[in-house]
Amino acid sequence: MKQQVDGDDLFKGGKYDQSLEKFTSAIDMIGSDNENQHIVNILFKRAGIYQIKGKNILALSDVNRAIEINPTNFHAKIKRAKIQTSLGRFQQAIEEYENILKTKPDNSMVKKSLDEVKSYEKSLSEAKELIESKKYQESIVILTKILEKISDLKEARLLRCQCNYYLGEYRKAMDDTMSILKSEPTSIDALYWRGRSFFSFGEKDAAMRFLKEALKFDPENQKSKDMIQLIAKFEKSSANAQELFNQQRYDDALGQVNQALDIEPKNPTFSPGLLVLKCKILLKLKKAKDSIQACSLAIELDDQNVDAYLNRGEAWMFEEDYQKALNDFNKAKEYRPNDGTIHEAIRRATKAQKMEARKDYYKILGVTKSATEGEIKKAFKTLARTNHPDKVPTEEREMAEKRYMDINEAYEVLSDQEKRDKYDRGEDLQEMHQGHHGGGFPFNPFGGGFGQQHHGFGGQQGGGGFHYTFNFG
Repeated sequence: MKQQVDGDDLFKGGKYDQSLEKFTSAIDMIGSDNENQHIVNILFKRAGIYQIKGKNILALSDVNRAIEINPTNFHAKIKRAKIQTSLGRFQQAIEEYENILKTKPDNSMVKKSLDEVKSYEKSLSEAKELIESKKYQESIVILTKILEKISDLKEARLLRCQCNYYLGEYRKAMDDTMSILKSEPTSIDALYWRGRSFFSFGEKDAAMRFLKEALKFDPENQKSKDMIQLIAKFEKSSANAQELFNQQRYDDALGQVNQALDIEPKNPTFSPGLLVLKCKILLKLKKAKDSIQACSLAIELDDQNVDAYLNRGEAWMFEEDYQKALNDFNKAKEYRPNDGTIHEAIRRATKAQKMEARKDYYKILGVTKSATEGEIKKAFKTLARTNHPDKVPTEEREMAEKRYMDINEAYEVLSDQEKRDKYDRGEDLQEMHQGHHGGGFPFNPFGGGFGQQHHGFGGQQGGGGFHYTFNFG
């Protein structure tokens, strides 16, 4: 038959598509004439081409027909068992080999193939158990070994795709889906995981294309529908978070950014920006520790993210850990050396670090940085009464005087809004008071020539030392 001869020649030349056409034409010419002496041979050859192209279902159909025509065809049954193995139908393949061994019990090749199928079945079950335990890397090792033996085993490839996805190896996940789609373009699972992987890789348009393709072949596929809705929700939450931040609605913005991050917590394209936004929001809410954590996660995903270093540095400033702030600001400078904002941040952190050893006036008065004018005055009055030098034994007078001076000094600054603002910014207090009494603070209750009123206190010298009278208004 000419078509068969032509098909054979084309097959030998590696022209499988053209060879397939010739064999199909020959089979169509024979039709349902199962008595034709060539039909089994041609079906067998066409099945072989289908296998090469990864179209195992079509290959199995041809082999089944060949066996129907010739039920005793030993080679066709072995071929069918191999195809069933490639399809992951391990139990059917095992039964096929066992039936062959009933008639050919000494066939070593069949015995070996039977043992291999049983091994593949066991290994695949182990891989699934590891996936259930979220031991994805261990599962990948097993699945890869299986695929080295059965490269077109769709189930193993899909499972490995999922493992790589959950490990954040989106490119590898896409490679596995492409291998499946080459031989089975209508594979819903492959289209779904390819779409999902593209989205997590940061390619939203490509993701939507594959997910819609899956719905084209199966309009009721719930996984693909849900994924499309999830992408829409992610986009909406991300946009809302930024808009609410711009409106200074920080609590609402935090809720929206968390919704987006719940969907894509480790997206290499989207998540770093969202985490930096979260860092900014938390800093506005004065939650510095949480802000640091958010920026650190962003840096884990993108270790060259300048905004993450810069904002984490600001959070460290809030926490008064100036060395860590400098470390982050300098890291940001490595990637953006001419940025004026970064240089200013370094200047502030350096100055704050130098001033770190200065007296903590808030701590001295026992108030918070957000204390009101009234709270500061109340604390000062209380401390002034309880720490007055006249109330301590003579041997403790020196320490009491120092403590009393600190209290007055703290109040001198914190009770004056302009001075307090400068203090909060870390400006040099000596510079602040230049020109007052030859430098330093204008009030020294223990200096020579004492005879001043200061913040409601009067002092006078006489007898064996200083004596103080309170004059609170």
